[in-house]
Amino acid sequence: MNKNVRVVSLDKRFRRLERDLQKAANFFLEKLGKESAHLDVYLIGSVRMRKLNREYLGRDYSTNVLSFNAPPGFPETQKSLTPAGEIYLSPPYIKKHGEDVNYMLLHGILHIFGFNHENKSDRIRMEKLEEKLIQWLDHRS
Repeated sequence: MNKNVRVVSLDKRFRRLERDLQKAANFFLEKLGKESAHLDVYLIGSVRMRKLNREYLGRDYSTNVLSFNAPPGFPETQKSLTPAGEIYLSPPYIKKHGEDVNYMLLHGILHIFGFNHENKSDRIRMEKLEEKLIQWLDHRS
């Protein structure tokens, strides 16, 4: 298995998700042509997510996913991989809002690689790619 993605549960409740999310993230990186990128994915509860959202984005509420790009010059984890960033997922928030954890993972990955939903055309472009990649993932399983 590729070592491009490290998935870490910061709460033992989410350990059961680690392996499947690692596989899904590596699949998405491959399909995006980003095989040399390294991502860290952290699974956290809603309280910790709220703290991160408040500290880094000034929003005092929990959310489903936060993405942070690796700063320039960030040390490589492996010689052949380029650090891309960190993604934080909140499984309780995702479940409570009827969302899909793989979709939210992909959403975070796309943000890392410059996709956004700031305007209508960007949102449509991002959503089409999300739908396409999720369908590929579902057919692969």
